[in-house]
Amino acid sequence: MNRLAGALGPDLPAATALAVVAADGDGYAVSLSDDCPLDGRFEIGSITKTMTGAVLTSLADAGALSVDDHIGRWLDAGRNGDITLAQLATHTSGLPRLPPAHSLGAPDPYAFLTPEVAERELRLIVPAGRGKDWSYSNFGFHVLSLALERAAGRPFADLLDELVLGPLEMTGSGVPGHGGGTPLRGHDQGSPVRAWTHHLWGAGGVEASAEDMARYLSACLAPPGSDVGRAIRRAQQPRHQIDPLRSAGLGWAIGPPGYLGHGGGTSGFRAMLGLHPPGHRAAAVFVSDRTARGLAPAVRQSLDHPS
Repeated sequence: MNRLAGALGPDLPAATALAVVAADGDGYAVSLSDDCPLDGRFEIGSITKTMTGAVLTSLADAGALSVDDHIGRWLDAGRNGDITLAQLATHTSGLPRLPPAHSLGAPDPYAFLTPEVAERELRLIVPAGRGKDWSYSNFGFHVLSLALERAAGRPFADLLDELVLGPLEMTGSGVPGHGGGTPLRGHDQGSPVRAWTHHLWGAGGVEASAEDMARYLSACLAPPGSDVGRAIRRAQQPRHQIDPLRSAGLGWAIGPPGYLGHGGGTSGFRAMLGLHPPGHRAAAVFVSDRTARGLAPAVRQSLDHPS
């Protein structure tokens, strides 16, 4: 814990809750800072996208949809109805990083993005190239979670519970209002901040305890032979080559060779998750202050040089 905490910088506020999770072929370990409750729920931000990828592949395995289905099957997307679910999940849809009406610097930047607004925003966007260029899009994952819940006829939060969190016994995790545990307060340079409002959860809405994330980390490192394990394994497969060293899975960032993972940030939290399957190691760090730095190097160091 001390080595990884030190890698996040000397200016980490004293009141910040910190969790470090590691997994290998023998199991997992969890370390918490003194002020972090055992059931404390961290906002994991865009690490949520890896879970959204598993929801997508689970529904595909169940025959509810195909990953190559067009979103126009369920959404009033206008001229962007030919975007596929896979393109949304690999950031190759041509959609912008944020919806057009997003206000940069807004204190609650996603509060306006209801399902109705998301469809209206889709209809306003001029079509861009599909499937060729990679361009990270939070908006794309908002749209993806909406399409998935329309396809399944159930709220995305319920799909997440049923298909990912429940099977992995992640009882202290979920979107706000789902699951047990104690939500932690986020911070910005040590000052408490309010959580962002979400209506579409798939881009970054999950809260999770460190113990639950250890279970998730283990399942991602060595997917079990269950339905959720098969869904995770499918989501982790490369679907689009970004450059010689990197590719995109369904919600996963893959590369450099031998590594995959995802980072996350919210109004008051930072998080990083990484896997090194050839070395049979995985690690993640969660901090309740958005200004924390050095998470990616800390995780990479843990993967390459386990203590």
